[in-house]
Amino acid sequence: MTALCFYDMLETVAGCLKWAAVGFVVAYFLMKLYEASHIHDDIPRPEFKIRQSRRAALVLSTFAGMLSALVWLLVQNWD
Repeated sequence: MTALCFYDMLETVAGCLKWAAVGFVVAYFLMKLYEASHIHDDIPRPEFKIRQSRRAALVLSTFAGMLSALVWLLVQNWD
């Protein structure tokens, strides 16, 4: 394996991780923003709903991060 091939693989992995992080952060922020816009101060939320909402936000944000990394990888391979 040549050094150039190793550098290309490292660059590809770094790009995937970068776009996965971007996808995760954007999706998590949008879900929290949506959740905050639907909070009413006069209606209390049960604790299990808060935990369930937090878990769903993390799972969906992780999926969005993986999807954005996959899309970035596919676009890189089109060249």
